[in-house]
Amino acid sequence: MTALFDPFLHFDLRIFEWIQTIQGTFFDKIMIAITTLGEGGIIFILLALALICTKKYRKAGVAVLVALVVMEVGNNLILKELFARPRPFNLADTDPVKYAWWAESYRFPALVSEPSSYSFPSGHTSSAFAAAIAVLWYDRKIGIPTTVFAFIMGFTRIYVEVHYPTDVIFGALFGVVYALIGILIMKALYPQLEKLFEKAAEKRKAKKEVK
Repeated sequence: MTALFDPFLHFDLRIFEWIQTIQGTFFDKIMIAITTLGEGGIIFILLALALICTKKYRKAGVAVLVALVVMEVGNNLILKELFARPRPFNLADTDPVKYAWWAESYRFPALVSEPSSYSFPSGHTSSAFAAAIAVLWYDRKIGIPTTVFAFIMGFTRIYVEVHYPTDVIFGALFGVVYALIGILIMKALYPQLEKLFEKAAEKRKAKKEVK
C-alpha cells in the first residue's frame, strides 16, 4: 500500500528540507536525547506505574497503561503491517524508477540508527499522545506538560528523519484514539482493580503492624 501515501510525499519532502536547515546545530543532541527516551515506550510505562502507585492519580495511571497496550496492538500488530510503508531512507529502494525523484532530493542524516520496522504510523508519537491524553483527561496539572512533551516527541521523529511528517501527524491522531479507548476500558475495569489495590494496601498495613 506504499502508493497510498504518494500524494503526501511532496509535503513530507518540503518539511524534511526545512528540518535540514536546522540540523547540524545544538538541536541535534537535544532531539536525539528526547527521541531516545521514547524507545520501547519505556518512559511512558514508567509514567503509568508511577501514577498507579499514587491513589490520587491511579485512574490516570491505569488508563495510560491500558492505552499503551492498545497502542501496541493497534500500531505494531495491525496498522504497520497493514500499510507497510517503507521508511524515508528506504522508499527509493522499493521502486527505483518511480521514486527516482525522491532519491535525488532526499538524504538521510543518520542522526540515529535506521529502524527496521515499517514507518506508518509513528509508534513513539502514538505512545506519547496515548499517555498524554489519558493523563490530561484526569489531571490538567500533569496532563498539559505531558501533552507538550508528546508534541516534542513527535517533532523529534521528524527531526531525525526516521518518520515522514505524515506518519507523525497520524501517529498523534491514533494516539488520541488509543487514549480514549484506554479511558473507556479503565472505567469498566477500575471497580475490580480498586478492590485489588485495597487488598494489597491492607496486606501491607497488616505486615507493618506485625513488625
